Amino acid sequence: MECVIALHKGVDRLLFGMSASQVRALLHARFNSFKRSPDAAHPIDHFVEVGLFAHYDRAGHLEAIELASPAAAGLYGINLLGMGFDEAVKYLKSRDPQLQHEVDGAISLALGLGLYAPHAEGDPKAPAESVLVVARGYYD
Repeated sequence: MECVIALHKGVDRLLFGMSASQVRALLHARFNSFKRSPDAAHPIDHFVEVGLFAHYDRAGHLEAIELASPAAAGLYGINLLGMGFDEAVKYLKSRDPQLQHEVDGAISLALGLGLYAPHAEGDPKAPAESVLVVARGYYD
């Protein structure tokens, strides 16, 4: 499923600020809710068949969307999950020269995007495992 990223706004029809019930109704897909850490303020919804994780703030409003297989993370017609991590970093750096590049990921504050690539240190041509799309202020 191709998911079109709207920078700082959301993905497709999922818009930051929506409630968890609105997200669930819009996706109309099975999901699992879980907390990544015991002190997390709100559970994350994982829509397995879609390849999407919905992250909510303390009030239960959508603040970040994480895309993983089988989703295609489309940014300006380019699937960020369909290329090697090194190539994705190069592409994002052309859009944001201030991109923060780590051995296993990258963050663009200007674009509101993060890449997670746990295998990139051993194989920089391996694709990112996920793309995180965030609302303005998420990294503040």
